Amino acid sequence: MLKRISILLSSALLLQACASGVPGVIEQPKISIQNIGLQDISLTEGVAVVTLNVANPNAFPIPLKGIQYGLSLNGHPVASGDQSQDMSIGARQEMPINIPVKLDFMQLLQLAPEAMKTRSLQYDLTGAVKLPFISVPFQRQGGVGVRQ
Repeated sequence: MLKRISILLSSALLLQACASGVPGVIEQPKISIQNIGLQDISLTEGVAVVTLNVANPNAFPIPLKGIQYGLSLNGHPVASGDQSQDMSIGARQEMPINIPVKLDFMQLLQLAPEAMKTRSLQYDLTGAVKLPFISVPFQRQGGVGVRQ
């Protein structure tokens, strides 16, 4: 019984160390947004492809389990998803990961009057890269001008 408690306690401490990143032992991957582009556009919907750059600063490979994301335009949620991806990022390597984000143009049309009035469209892309025991968050905010 004491042995089981020791194993559980050790496992819990190891998971906590992974979650916070132990300097010099385990570091969280660095995530940046590399590009956002449009693809597969029709009259009613389109797909935006968000390319994340995931860098592994560790001396060992880390497994990637998936990505969660959400996209808001002018404060209104327009897309979200949870994509499973089983891959490994090599030791001290970077890897681009493409996330297809489905956009409903009917939803986007509802934002048009406000965007035309303010002449800008503010975006907020948030999410997390899922590893076996932790999720590493990312966020990017910005804006683009709107022409009349």
